[in-house]
Amino acid sequence: MEDNLTLMDQFFRVSRLMHHQHHQKNCFNQKESFRGQGRVLTLLYNHPGIHQKELSELLDIRPQSMGEVIMKLERNDFIIRTPDEKDRRAMRIFLTPEGKKAAKFMDTNIREGVKVFDCLNEEEKNHLRQYLSRIIDEIEKTTDTDKN
Repeated sequence: MEDNLTLMDQFFRVSRLMHHQHHQKNCFNQKESFRGQGRVLTLLYNHPGIHQKELSELLDIRPQSMGEVIMKLERNDFIIRTPDEKDRRAMRIFLTPEGKKAAKFMDTNIREGVKVFDCLNEEEKNHLRQYLSRIIDEIEKTTDTDKN
């Protein structure tokens, strides 16, 4: 039991450190960091003109929460919304030039962040993947992970 508590402490510490490092490196400009916005920017970069509903579904984020993120990105001049030509009620979302720079910045930092695993050799990485998959499966058995 004590061994499990030590492992849990280590997991929490790794999680906190990775979270802290991620947010520390993802301050693109003086306006604010991209908390919760990086995945949105990346998807918009790869799917220009996507509908807000599709974006919400792809990211498994409630439409209301997605609306808040979209408003924040629009307020910071990272995106623009334009009416869909076929359905004027639907809005298509595009990155502005500043948004494209931010998305590239995020991608670069994500690639830098994964270097933390360079301290492991390939065999260790494979074992870690297997262990984490088993732990994730065990947690998902007993946890409601549905966000809707």
